[in-house]
Amino acid sequence: MKGNVLVIKNNKVVLNESTGYSNISKKIHNNSKTAFFINSVNKVFTGTLVLKQIENNKLSLNDKLSKFYPQVPHANQITISQLLTMEGGLRGKNESAYGTPVFNNNQAGIKYDIKHNVIFDKQHYNQRMYSSINYILLSGILEKVTHRSYENLVKNTYIKKLGLSNTVFYWDIPKNRHIQVAIPYTKNTEGYLSPHFIPVDRVHGDLGAGSLVMSNDDLYRATSAILNGEIIKSASVQKAYAPSDPANYNAGFYNFPDFHSTNGSGDGYTTYCRISNDTRDALVVQSNYPVKDYYKIRQLCNDLMESLIKSDT
Repeated sequence: MKGNVLVIKNNKVVLNESTGYSNISKKIHNNSKTAFFINSVNKVFTGTLVLKQIENNKLSLNDKLSKFYPQVPHANQITISQLLTMEGGLRGKNESAYGTPVFNNNQAGIKYDIKHNVIFDKQHYNQRMYSSINYILLSGILEKVTHRSYENLVKNTYIKKLGLSNTVFYWDIPKNRHIQVAIPYTKNTEGYLSPHFIPVDRVHGDLGAGSLVMSNDDLYRATSAILNGEIIKSASVQKAYAPSDPANYNAGFYNFPDFHSTNGSGDGYTTYCRISNDTRDALVVQSNYPVKDYYKIRQLCNDLMESLIKSDT
């Protein structure tokens, strides 16, 4: 697996390794500042923004989805809490094609999804069913209660506040040429690596669920800030991200007994992020090359994280 690996032990960097190319044709190597498309890891930042608005009394975990998007099937049965845990019974007809075919604006994309791409699955109501539509809807709700764009909320809450120098929305990459973004590579029909094209309009459709590009350093800085109480209050962190066995999913993190986990995969990119409850230990792995067994490496990252936490050095 080629890409970048960051290992933190007792708040100190013990490994910051880069392999492979961020641009094969130009012979540009991945380096510690290279940014990757984080896919579903984006959900952590959306989940925390929701928790922040709950602290601000602009939202409640018990608010019904019908308060914001009454057109969603069974919206009067689905709460903000269930969107955060993905237990509201919602999924997309097509998980890989959210938003309008040609991007217009965020709310237009969500309205299009509600009309054409949202299903209520009664059998999975009150059971976790992973679907990006939950966080796409949450991003729209955030815009409604704050009267600010989702992009503005992310930029002010994370990028500016935390000084993230290698983080950008995917569609803003051309405006931020100082950020080295790894080109994703997949294998063609002949088995050779080839650049993978990602339609920007489709990425817009995944607002709040998978639209950010980040370096390993920035990803660690942002996730540790969330869990350290720099973004939301410690009481909110302890409630939403409580350790659990088996792991409980809430607000973007899988919460294990000793650490928090978040993963992203798609369009040639893969991201695994692990961080201990006290944020002193962390493992961040990102790649822009094909990964043979996503789930096997995900479990390996969990095992490595357990070992890292238990080790003395």
